[in-house]
Amino acid sequence: MKVITLDIKDLYVNLPIKGIIDRTRFWLNKNGNTSELNKHTLCLLETILKQNYFQHNEQLFQQEKGIAMGSPYPVL
Repeated sequence: MKVITLDIKDLYVNLPIKGIIDRTRFWLNKNGNTSELNKHTLCLLETILKQNYFQHNEQLFQQEKGIAMGSPYPVL
């Protein structure tokens, strides 16, 4: 089993998730990638962008708009 952790480098809370996915789809299609690669890439991107949880005062919240504010895990 492999575990992958990914983090978005900076804070961009105003970027809409749907817009990011649509724009990525556009560029993947424009660059002539296979439809299978595009499908998997978009699935991974959507999964990562929707893992939008943060903790405040020992309570967990899910951010409703924008993308992740950073990973609590150290980058190795």
